[in-house]
Amino acid sequence: MGSGGAKRIGMGILVAAMVAAGAFFAWHKPPRPLTPVPALSLANDAGFQANLIPPQPGLSALPAEVTGRVAAGPLAEGYRHEWPAFHASARFEGTGVILRFDDSLNRWRVTVDDKAVEISRPGQQDLRIDGLLPGPHDIRAEKISESSGPALFGGFFLDDRAKALSPSPPTPRLIEFIGDSDTVGFANTAERRDCDAGEIYAATDTSRSFGPQVAAAIDADYRIIARSGIGLLRNYGGADPEHTMDQLYPLALPGDPAAPAIPQRKADILVIGLGSNVFGSELAPGERWRDKAQLRHDFGPALADFAAARMQENPGALLVLLAFGEYGPELIEAHRTASELLTARGFGNRLLILPNPKRNACLWHPSASDHKMIAQALIDELKGLDHR
Repeated sequence: MGSGGAKRIGMGILVAAMVAAGAFFAWHKPPRPLTPVPALSLANDAGFQANLIPPQPGLSALPAEVTGRVAAGPLAEGYRHEWPAFHASARFEGTGVILRFDDSLNRWRVTVDDKAVEISRPGQQDLRIDGLLPGPHDIRAEKISESSGPALFGGFFLDDRAKALSPSPPTPRLIEFIGDSDTVGFANTAERRDCDAGEIYAATDTSRSFGPQVAAAIDADYRIIARSGIGLLRNYGGADPEHTMDQLYPLALPGDPAAPAIPQRKADILVIGLGSNVFGSELAPGERWRDKAQLRHDFGPALADFAAARMQENPGALLVLLAFGEYGPELIEAHRTASELLTARGFGNRLLILPNPKRNACLWHPSASDHKMIAQALIDELKGLDHR
């Protein structure tokens, strides 16, 4: 055989090997989040039926236990919400229940006696759950996506065939988590970094972020005040400088600053993680800091002031400053300064510097395994403290 034939055979083998290798790596590439998210998803073994229907008249409101920063709905009915992880729970006796929504933005998980139905962007509709066994039932509704603006949860309702029961008593403690996209749980169920907007929406589940995991481990409820891209002093990339966390934190609804907040329970534990977006991007033209050293100098006192204000609003709370150390020494040093300033002012605190997460979810955000690691680090930090 001539050298040309040998070269052709050799090239053919090389191409075949490359195709096989490509098929191998494609086979092992993490799957994409499933899109579009169905309007309603119910497992076959749920044990009940669920349907989205037009709003139903003539129903009786079911008293609920509600957690989250919210404002009253129209005519003081229901709850307008925007911050993550708003959730409500109730108890009733009967074979059916109705939940009311006016929400074209979010995903929800509704759990009845540990069986779940998920809905996505229901708009102005009721979720009717039927076919339950006679007797008492526990129901919980939780927003699991990140809101781009205010929406309405209208509450739980019963018809004349069901009976309202008193809600279960609240948990002994409440943890408030203040942070950014990492606290939100941005795309935390994804297994890849390259995602479009629809995949990010499908993969975000705040209920599976590190905050709720910590709360479950210490028998606490949780309130989450967090927003993707936000920081203290500056947001990611210097964007939207009029809407940093110190400006938005007091608001019930960032998208409706005039809306008055419904009074809420004081927190027993505060966890603040607000440095990643401050130090995780280069300074943009026009920002007031010359370099990250100057930013570090300003950030420590600002974080101390912000945390001290939260402690004054929640007397006796335990405070943990959460630092994502992979964003560099400036972030770590600024957090140490904040911790020392707080201690000097009489505010006891713990500084937790996290090990580097893998960040292999969408757009380099923490994945499910990262959230588990962060949760365990916080649980270990809280061990031995007086949780009351």
